[in-house]
Amino acid sequence: MKPRLEPLERKVHRTIRRFDMIRPGERVLVALSGGADSTALLLVLERLAPLLGATLAAAHLDHRLRGEDSDEDARFVAALAAGRGVALVSETLDVKRAAAARRRNLEETAREARADFLRRAAEATAAGRIALGHTLNDQAETVLMRLLRGSGTAGLAAIHPVLDGLFIRPLIETSRAEIVRYLESRGASWREDASNRDLRFRRNRVRAELIPYLERHLNPKALEALGRHAASAREEADFHDSAARAAYASLAQPSGGGVSLRVSGLAGLHPALRKLVLRLALVESRGSLRAVTARHIDALLGLCRPGRSGRRIELPGGAGALRQFDRLVLRVLRPAAAPAVPFRYQLEIPGTVRVPEAGLELTARVVPGPGGAGEPERGVERACLDADLLPPALTVRSRLPGDVYGRASSRKVKKLLIDSRIPRDARDTLPMVAAPGGVVWIPGLPPAKSYAVRPRTVRCVILEAARDRPAELET
Repeated sequence: MKPRLEPLERKVHRTIRRFDMIRPGERVLVALSGGADSTALLLVLERLAPLLGATLAAAHLDHRLRGEDSDEDARFVAALAAGRGVALVSETLDVKRAAAARRRNLEETAREARADFLRRAAEATAAGRIALGHTLNDQAETVLMRLLRGSGTAGLAAIHPVLDGLFIRPLIETSRAEIVRYLESRGASWREDASNRDLRFRRNRVRAELIPYLERHLNPKALEALGRHAASAREEADFHDSAARAAYASLAQPSGGGVSLRVSGLAGLHPALRKLVLRLALVESRGSLRAVTARHIDALLGLCRPGRSGRRIELPGGAGALRQFDRLVLRVLRPAAAPAVPFRYQLEIPGTVRVPEAGLELTARVVPGPGGAGEPERGVERACLDADLLPPALTVRSRLPGDVYGRASSRKVKKLLIDSRIPRDARDTLPMVAAPGGVVWIPGLPPAKSYAVRPRTVRCVILEAARDRPAELET
């Protein structure tokens, strides 16, 4: 027989089903602070667990930020979990000391510590989901704060109902007033945090002053309206993100531990999409968008303007960006690199040679000419040369002063690389595939014309350069 549910419990059940938050057989770890929201979350999920086919565990992190009240919170949570037969994982961390040791913001340190603790607690309890107590009020407050800060669509999406397939927020469509009424109807108590009433904090002013004003004078259902706005922004942000990732994939390539973007391709994008692609590149090159502002994005756009090749800017977190001809390179800054080490290898025809200094493998094979051998695989450079014009083995080496491109050629390799807009710091690591008469081929460029296949070519040497695979981009 199904349990008779209270109206709020039915509402939360609909939210869970709408966002596919909990699946049968899963264990859900409830983040339990002892406040009204998390207490209600535990009680509601306890009622819904049989319907959902789920089991529960709970976790409590004592930040040591509230003195004796922290001890009372811990005792309350332990009694609440024990009274409902729910296993509890608890831990204590002096967040103030941790923040001082890392020279980090207190709020940021507490947030990261909590997320890390909850992930470890989920692993310890074999939980597939972590339930957080964020409510419709939290959603509305976040939307307003980000709107006043000037956030874009992604920021106004605010608090996501499901994050990373792990964190879920079953109360995200439920107001705090509904939660308090529910707890009172069940005769449940909860802990109050006095700091939530301190109007020195901006969120508390939004909660205590701005939202009540909006409800009284502009829209009695302001919370619901702001919640709908977040949902609409989330859908739009998902669409824009998909478009940005597709554009990013066509413009980006790994570059010296970072990433580079094709500037001419960026210029052809809609301005909004251009900024999103830059944000993806920043995440790829420096790991996150922490401390990145609109001012930094504008500075990157400035580097993409004509005539900016060779200019660079610094970015937060020890990162930087450099314009190199048609590439915008973003990477974590490092001390100046040591001069490139000269290298020299022999490539038999047919045969294969590994060139670690250039991060690639070169292969030579012979096919009936003058046709090629189909399209090369992705990430493989290819050149087709006349076998009768080549020696039995080629030399693969670093660039030498006075190198020329082709037999009896006056075209200097140095000028070729400049004209091809190869960055200065990459030129000495490029492999020169050379014959006694001159350089035959540089991977990434067309082969020297004097060695290229002709209509009367009998045999064709296929040279292929397969680059080391870069780490896959996060999606």
